[in-house]
Amino acid sequence: MTGDLPSGSIWPANDFEQAQIREVFSRFGLAMYQSQVLEHGLVNALMVIQLLPTASDHLDRMAWEEALDEFYDEKFSKTFGNLMRYIEVSGRLPEDLLLQLREAKNDRDHLAHRFFREHVSDFTTTEGRRRMIAKCEQIIACFQSIDQRIEELISPIREEFGISEDIIESELIKFEAEAYKG
Repeated sequence: MTGDLPSGSIWPANDFEQAQIREVFSRFGLAMYQSQVLEHGLVNALMVIQLLPTASDHLDRMAWEEALDEFYDEKFSKTFGNLMRYIEVSGRLPEDLLLQLREAKNDRDHLAHRFFREHVSDFTTTEGRRRMIAKCEQIIACFQSIDQRIEELISPIREEFGISEDIIESELIKFEAEAYKG
């Protein structure tokens, strides 16, 4: 399929079927990406709930940054399910959102472990691939909605500690500038 194309090239789609197959993989990839965005959102929420209230306990900025790095390292090593348990124990999210998170975990696990196996027949037809794309789009929207809702619930807590949306935006701009430097 790659022929003489250099590594990292975009493979050509010579007909509708090849283009649609590519779209299945594309939407699947975007769904898995959004599941990781949601997981990162859970870690950020836990930082605000668990760690941020202890910021004044650290002797100086260096100690705080070390605690922050350790917190993120530890939480990013956890599974989606373990992150959810920490969130549940915190008692800071409403039950309906926790229910949505449980459903999102099931969707994420389905994508990661069973999606293509359970859609093996669908993958062979135009209509089946359309259903696969639609399912991925539904999951993407779900993950995005939950992540946005968590952010809306957590941002007032974060702002109580002086971390405004403007500060976050400024840090993102710095991060992007560093990334472009290469």
